[in-house]
Amino acid sequence: MQLDKANKSGGHMNKIEIINMIPKFLSFYNEANKESAGPDRRWELWKERYRFAAVPPGDEGMKTARTLLDNAWNQYHEHIDWIKQWQPNSEKVHAILSDIQVKLGCQEDIDIALIYFVGAFDNNAFVAPYSQNRLALCLPVENGDSDILIAHELTHIVHAKTAQLSGTWERTIATVIIQEGLAAHMSKEIVPDQQDAAYIEYKAGWLQECHAYRNQIIKGIIPFLQQSSSEVVTKFTIGKGTTNHEREAYYVGWVLVQNLLARGSTFKEIAHIQEQDLAQLVKESLVALCQ
Repeated sequence: MQLDKANKSGGHMNKIEIINMIPKFLSFYNEANKESAGPDRRWELWKERYRFAAVPPGDEGMKTARTLLDNAWNQYHEHIDWIKQWQPNSEKVHAILSDIQVKLGCQEDIDIALIYFVGAFDNNAFVAPYSQNRLALCLPVENGDSDILIAHELTHIVHAKTAQLSGTWERTIATVIIQEGLAAHMSKEIVPDQQDAAYIEYKAGWLQECHAYRNQIIKGIIPFLQQSSSEVVTKFTIGKGTTNHEREAYYVGWVLVQNLLARGSTFKEIAHIQEQDLAQLVKESLVALCQ
């Protein structure tokens, strides 16, 4: 564990605690590789020595973690030299964070844990509660450093401050929609001149396919805007929503925030909408988009 020094930039004195999970992953990998462990033994070693994955909490999350491990195992062999040589770049994180704070009108300093981990080659970074009044930004390293990914996730951190969001997994679908839409479009603001797919897609062709079902996806999500159970959040993020498309909340967020910006709203205004006001605003905006 390494505590990064406070970094003053853009008038902010931010603190980032660096937590490097790569040594724990390598302990698991080296032992599993040495034993030529089969899937079951490999899973036991993963739980014993590493136990870190970008999955929802609970039993279903652990089932997903097992599937991710099995699917990624051979790719770890191909990328292990890169993983062993990887080093954190906290200066980049400080610079992007400061830029986002300015654009979202965040006056407060940010104090976070930055956890670098080895994921499953799915570019699945995430933000989660870490300690009292602190969030953790968890960034996978196996695919390299992506400024777009870093900007997206840091927007979640700053947005939690400006709108007083909890950062927990269970939150209303309206909140998920605004969080993901704002983060995607802010990453486009920070890292411009890429195709739209670069800011929102998790697999090739997903955005275009969602566009083809735009109104059905929007209409399908509206009845769930005020629901917040883990099952419903999973359904519209890593599940298949109401139209059999994964990450429907991400798509709706992309379309909604794009529309708000086109109509004259600013990033700062969107970022300061309080959680109790989100459901009504999102519903009215989505109904208008379908007319």
